[in-house]
Amino acid sequence: MALFELEGRDLGAQKVVVERGPVKVFAEALLDTDAVYSGDAAPVPPTFPFVMPYWGSMGQGGAAGLPIENLRGKGRAILHGEQEFVFFDGRWPHVGDVLVGRGTVSDVYEKEKSDGGKLEFYVTETTWSSEATGEPVCATKFTLAINCKPGADEPKPLS
Repeated sequence: MALFELEGRDLGAQKVVVERGPVKVFAEALLDTDAVYSGDAAPVPPTFPFVMPYWGSMGQGGAAGLPIENLRGKGRAILHGEQEFVFFDGRWPHVGDVLVGRGTVSDVYEKEKSDGGKLEFYVTETTWSSEATGEPVCATKFTLAINCKPGADEPKPLS
């Protein structure tokens, strides 16, 4: 049984400083060598907000706040599901921006598989705002999927 009690959970806030090195390395990892990603005020690649909670965070919480250890177990494979990015009013994150992200678990659901197993889905949404103005810059939506084989361990209860 999925951890339905996670739905609606506030994942807290975190502050991220968008730095030139990570932006350039991220673009290169995507095989995008456009010089636009090398400057002091470079824009971020379109999918860079996905990694901000993991790379550059100055705090806890945000999308990185899912209790992954509770979701692991025998017969449970953690998969990257879909992701979505929204950029507000033509604003785009740039190197030098200081952004504050507030995240929530917006949905938890499961689907039965034909082999007797199931898929669990955990959807997180984070809105990133400028620390200086409070205006929203971008939002991310990420779905984490757990492929559960028949007889797989149940997720560990939250403490």
